[in-house]
Parts: sequence; structure tokens; C-alpha cells
Amino acid sequence: MSDSKYFSTTKKGEIHELKEELRSLDRPKKKEAVKKVIAAMTVGKDVSMLFPDVVNCMQTEDLELKKLVYLYLINYAKTQPDLAIMAVNTFVKDSQDPNPLIRALAVRTMGCIRVDKITEYLCDPLERTLKDEDPYVRKTAVMGVLKIYHIDQAVVANTGMLERVRHMLYTDQDANVLANCLVVMTQVEGVEKLAERNLLYALLNRLKEFSDWAQCAVLELAASYTPSGEAEVYDLLNALEERLGAANSAVVLAATKAFLLLTLALPATHQQVLERIKEPLKSLIGRDDPATGYAVLAHVALLAARAPIIFEGDHTAFYCRTHDPSYVKKLKMEILASIASSMNVYDIVSELSEYARDVVTPSMAREAVRAVGRIALQVPDASGVVERLLIFLDSGCDQVVAEALVQMKDLLRRYPDMAEVVVSQLGGALHDLSPEALAEADARAALVWIVGQFGQHIPDAPYLLEPLAEGWPAEEAPVRAALLTAAVQLFFRRPPEAAKLLGTVLSHGVVDTHQDVHDRALLYYRLLRTHVAEGERLINPPLLAVAAFAEELSQEVKDAIFQEFNSLSVVYQAPASTFVDRVAYHSLALADDEEPATAFGHHPGGGEGAGDLLAIDNATNLLDDVDGAPAATIAGTDNASHSDLLDLVVPSVSSSVPAAAAAGSTSTSAAGAGSLLGGGWGGLASTPPAPAAAVPQAGTSAAGGMLPDFFSDMPGLGAPAAPAAPAPAVAAAGGLLGGLGDLGSLMGGFGAAPALPLPGAAAHAGGAGFGGGLLDDFDLGSLGAPAPAPAPARPAVPELHLNPSARVSPAVFQDKWKSLPVAHTQQDALTPATLAALAANAHKDFTAHVAQAYIQTIASGGQQPTYKYYFYGQQSGSNSLLLVELVVRTDTRIASLTVKAEETALVPQFVELWGACFMGFWR
Repeated sequence: MSDSKYFSTTKKGEIHELKEELRSLDRPKKKEAVKKVIAAMTVGKDVSMLFPDVVNCMQTEDLELKKLVYLYLINYAKTQPDLAIMAVNTFVKDSQDPNPLIRALAVRTMGCIRVDKITEYLCDPLERTLKDEDPYVRKTAVMGVLKIYHIDQAVVANTGMLERVRHMLYTDQDANVLANCLVVMTQVEGVEKLAERNLLYALLNRLKEFSDWAQCAVLELAASYTPSGEAEVYDLLNALEERLGAANSAVVLAATKAFLLLTLALPATHQQVLERIKEPLKSLIGRDDPATGYAVLAHVALLAARAPIIFEGDHTAFYCRTHDPSYVKKLKMEILASIASSMNVYDIVSELSEYARDVVTPSMAREAVRAVGRIALQVPDASGVVERLLIFLDSGCDQVVAEALVQMKDLLRRYPDMAEVVVSQLGGALHDLSPEALAEADARAALVWIVGQFGQHIPDAPYLLEPLAEGWPAEEAPVRAALLTAAVQLFFRRPPEAAKLLGTVLSHGVVDTHQDVHDRALLYYRLLRTHVAEGERLINPPLLAVAAFAEELSQEVKDAIFQEFNSLSVVYQAPASTFVDRVAYHSLALADDEEPATAFGHHPGGGEGAGDLLAIDNATNLLDDVDGAPAATIAGTDNASHSDLLDLVVPSVSSSVPAAAAAGSTSTSAAGAGSLLGGGWGGLASTPPAPAAAVPQAGTSAAGGMLPDFFSDMPGLGAPAAPAAPAPAVAAAGGLLGGLGDLGSLMGGFGAAPALPLPGAAAHAGGAGFGGGLLDDFDLGSLGAPAPAPAPARPAVPELHLNPSARVSPAVFQDKWKSLPVAHTQQDALTPATLAALAANAHKDFTAHVAQAYIQTIASGGQQPTYKYYFYGQQSGSNSLLLVELVVRTDTRIASLTVKAEETALVPQFVELWGACFMGFWR
């Protein structure tokens, strides 16, 4: 009868019957009972109450029964640590059994039982089995050393077991033992420390004796070795040549990595290596195993991005097959886009166009269109590529049309000189592709951008956007933001036709609940009110070519991924530091004159006084556990009074500012890098323009008369203040806006926006206008009402000068952080490349960069998905402190900034300094 009988349903009283059978003197019956226990444990039943009875079955000569009992012990020893001690004597006895299989089994099982009480009993058997005459026992004992090392490193160091393993690595004659020794020492010391000539050559001479798994470890060692010269490089390549033809894909990729890294310093040889590894990689891609094919394709994609010329003649190898999974097809299309050149672009685009007709899987058709768009960016002069994108607009598939528009937008951003030709060909299709007819927000935003940026080439451009403006509340934030910009750009080019559109979107925008859209509308409104020419220069400048898009990985990140070839970094397209926690926390030491137990931070600029990286323990950890555990005790302080000194709870995504911060700067934004440069557009909203006396000037009277009429029709805004005297160059703008008569009749959309009730906001007289309370908050009345009486002179704001040698102890930092109110908060979206750069080099690159602005680090680090940084700056002279908390979420890619200050007047300048500093680290 097969073993499936053990998984069949049993009657009541099962545990009692199992106990009786386990206590039976009949060995076959006892073995059957243990099998039943293992079967119940496998399907998830709790059989821990049988622990004493199962342990009693260890005293047997039956190897099969002993293996079953050991399996049970490994599973339940953690929940029954006291009872697990009962098995120690048997383990020790079995480690001296004449049968080498039993000796190895005992050592392996003791190492797998992660119980501290058993660990101390394992040392003696482990030291004895490391010298065992049987190689199987020795190789098992070597891995046992690594298991003990992960539990208690001090025990391994004190007993000298690591030295024994290191000695075995050089002297043992068995290949399996050598392989295990190499893996253990690599885990403990790192492969870079082991990569020395004598060891590497000894292992390479016996490479054929190793298993595939062991060969990968040896090849990793070879990849980390630094040859002494070009001759040694060729010797190593000749020794590893045969591994490129191995049947195991892991061995081939490991050998490929060794070939690539060994020849990095020799460009000509490196080029030959790329040609040599091409065929082995193509052979692996052709296998029927999709998982292996995907892993190899990810590495090919990395190589194709570095040296596309290598694969451009073999583009047919990356054509999609019918039975390929979608994830393999997607990666193949990315590779085709990377290797496209003037030699093969026609064939590749023709193949991708066939994929774009895939009506069964529209997502794959969309990927094909995206690939054609990437090719158009790389090979813009290739005939037919841009025409293919235009043809996709008539495909009838929503996803294909949407992606074609997004790619067309990117193409025009990269090559604005093509606009006249492309937009003229688009003209006929724009009526069929009206924005409101597009289902996807990305496509609508792309089309709005094209219409706004190149409206001079589209006869009815303003009228194409009016349906979107009328349906403003239903649109997503990116579309609303794009619509604002497009409306202003069209107004500068075609004022009479775009006036109604501009009035509609501005009236909606200034009461929009999305922070970015709201701030953008206020920015545009105020620029148009105060300085038309400056507004046109900022909002509608000549379109510059975009050399690289933010979504693309930086060269630094690509090089870091290449150094981690043959790892998950290549598959994830991110350095290992972004998804592997090698050190949970770290901090930077202060100057030598402070106590290391209570000092964090570093010497400004990372100079000679910069402290080395310290290992964090619970006595000096300023960083809370990301799961909400209490803050660690600060050395030399009372735990009760310091356990909650730092409020390290990750703040929710909100732009609100505590009431206690009313005296300080409170601009908030979620607009990405822009707000990191000083709070986004919030600064414009919080600083109303000062009233200016009217200064008549020739050539500007038309614009001066135009703007009051333009904004007087916006309810609740009133008449504008007279603009300051513009320079002669503004005459053109005045002519642009002048001579149009009363634009109030052209702005029917201004009063159409519904008023949004705001808590605590007083309504204007008669209830007229939109969002009166909100506009009062931003002091818009000063823009239109007659100039009020001069306000009392404000006290002079001190200029920010940070002390380069500032020093603050953790205790002072925590006391200040707890007592000071929040003066500024903001949240920002980060790119994957920026996240990788923040975590690189254990966060030290970022903290050293910030120190260049005299912003010192008190603590930094964290565990995914949360990184936390604490900084401070000290004003020279007054010695007032500015404290910063930066919380970065790797899962949402959101950075939350909180600033507290003893002197709140310095906060706007400090936020501007922080933004400029952070932008210097932006990737």
C-alpha cells in the first residue's frame, strides 16, 4: 500500500491511539505511528502534544525511523524547547555512531534546531565531526558551523571552528567539503576577502570535480578576483572557457559574470568577450523553460542596454513565440527596442506592428506600441517609425490608441523640431480622438499636452479642450493639471479663442481639492495678474529637447546593477541595497571628543573628523522599530523618561499642518521634486504680492486695460492691483493681450464653477463668488481691491547662516524635538533611482551630501519599507536649532519631511536650502 493512506481521514480519538502506537514495543507498528504523526504534521494538524512519545522513538537502529523522528523534532523544537533537551543525549550519542549517515544526520538535525539551549551542546559534536574521516560527515559539519554562526557568532569565534573551516578550505581533499567550506567562509567574511591567487588557482584546477552548485560558488570567487595583468586575465579566461558550454544555466551565467568583470579594464578584450558570450545566452533563451528564459533575458536586456551593437544582428532571436508567456514577450520587446538601429529598424518595427494587432491580449499590443515609441526616440530619422505611431491612432483598440498618444508626446518632448510635421499629420485624427472620447487618463493628459504645446498648428485647439473643462470634477489630477497648463499656453497664443477656456479651468482650479492642481492654478492666476510677460516666459517658454526621462535608470544605477550580475538585482532592475537589508540600522559617530555611546552624526563634509559606521545596539538606538515598538534606551539616561522622546511614527499622507505651527512656514506639497526645492508652489500662495502704484507706459495700456476686465469677471476676486511698470520688452505681451475689448463677455465659464464649502470659512456678502473663504486665506483680495493703508513695517527676517562646526548631542536633540512644534511639513514622490541612491553605501552617500550644506546628521537608517533620517542645523550667532525628520517609504516611494525650529522665521530659508541640497542628490 502507498504512503497516501497516512493522509486519509481518521476516526475520533486519533491522538490517543497514536500515543498507544508510539509506546508499542512492536517496531513496525511504532514506525507506522510515526509516519501517521508526520503526515498529520504535514497537512497542518497540531501534534505537538505527542512530543515526549516521539522523542522516545529516537533510540532505534532503524535509519528510516530515526529520520522521521528528527524531522518531527526540527518542526516542534521551537515550541517545546524544554522537551527538546530530552533529545540532546541521543544526538550526542548518534554523532559518534559507526554509521557515517547517522553521524551526519545527528549533526545536521542539531544545527537545524534553532534553540539556544541545544546550541551549547552542539559545539563538541561539531568540532569532533569536522575532523571526521568520512567526507560526507565533514561537509555536513561545515554547514553546521554556519548555522551556529547565524545563531551565536561568539560561540563560533571562541571555539575556533571558523579557523578550522578556513584551514580545511586549503587542505581538504574532498571537492564537496571544499565547496561547503568556500560557501561558509564567503557568508562569514565576504567573497572579496577570499579572492586571492593561491586559493582561486587551487579551486580552478579542480573545477570539474565540483557539482554545479559548487562551480557557481567558485566562479563567483573568480569574478571577484583582481588579476595582476593582462596575461593572467587570458589564463583565467582559458580556464573558464569550458563553463560557458555547461548544461546548467546557473553555471553559464556565473561564468558569463566572471568573463565580463575580469575584462572590464581591457576594453578590446571586453568587446571580444561580449561576442563570445552571445551564443551561450541565445541557447539558454531558446529553451522551453520560461522561468529560465526570463532570467536569462533579463541579463541579456542589461547587456543590450550597455552594448546594443552586439545583438543588433541577432534581433530575430528575440522575436516572440506564440507559446511564450506574457512576461517573456514583454521583456523580448524591450530588448528589441534596445538593439534597434538603422540597420534593423525596419524589420523590428514591422514585427512589433504585427504584435500591436493582437486583439486577444490588448496589454501585449500596448507593449508593442511602447516598444515602437522607444525605437522612435532612439532612431528618429528612420523612415516609417513615426508614421507607424500615427497609424496606431486608427487601430480602434483603446489601449493601443492610448499608448500611441503617450509615446507621441514623449517623441515631441525629445524632438520638438518634428512638431510641425507630426502635428499637421495628427490634425485630421484629432477630431476623432477628442480628449473626452479617450478612456485612459494618461492618454487624455498626453493629448491635452500636445494641444496646449502646439496649439498654433491646430486650428480649433481651444475648442477641443472645452469638453474636458466642462467635465472638470470627473477628471483625474494629472489631466486637470495638464489642462491648466494647456489653457494658459493657448491663451498666450490665441487670446480671444482661449479666454473662455482659461476662465473655466482657473475658476475650477483655485478651489480644487488636489494640492498640486490648486497650487498650480493659483500660480498661473497670480502670474497673469501681476506680470504678464514674466508669466509667458515661465509658462510658455520655447520647448527644449528632453535628453533623458525621469523613468530611465541613471548610469550610476545601471553600473551598480552590472556589478551585481547573475543576481536578483538584474531581474528587479534595482541594486540589491534597495531590496536586501544587510544592516538593519546604522548611525554615524560624532567627533572624537564626544562619548560614542551617546553620540551620533558626523563631521561636516565627511572630512578627517568623520566617524566610522557604528553597529547599533539597543542602548544607543535613536531609531524606533518601524513596526511601532518603543524607542530604544539612550545610554546613560533613564529609560522611562526617554522611551518616547522621538515620535517616529510614519506620518500619514496629508498636507495639513498642526495648529501649533501657525507661526512658522507651513507650505505643503505632494508634487515630487518641485516641492523638495522649498515646498513646491506653496510659497507663492503664502506670500501675496505687494500692491504697486499704476505707472502708465507707452505700449502697455492695452494689456493694463485687458487684465482688469479679464479677472473682474471671476467672482470673488475683485479688480486687480495695477501692475508694476514693465520693461520695454513687455510691449509685445501688451499688444498680445490688448485690443480685445471687454473679455468679460467671452468668459462665460468663470462663474460656472460651484462653490466648495470650507469649514470655518465665512461666506461673502450675498453668497457670491467661489470659495470665498479659501481665497481669503490666500489674501487674494489684495490683488483686486484698492490698495489698503500701509501695514506696519515687519521686523527684519534674519538671514540664514548655518554653523559648519555645529554639535548637538542626542539627548539635546530629543528634548528639542519633543518640545518644539512643527513648523513645516511636506510629502514628495521619489523616483526608483533616487531611492536606490539614498540607500546606497549604507545611506552614507546621502548624509555626506547633506553635510556639504552644513546640515548635520544625528541618526539615519531603517528597515524596508521605511528609511528614517534625522538632521539638524544651527544658526550662527544665535545658535538656534532647526531639526529635520525625513521618512522615506520604499513601497509607496513617498518622502515625508518635517521641520521644527526654535526660530520659525528661518524656516522658509532653511526649506529652500534643503530643497536645493536634495535636488543635488535627485536621480
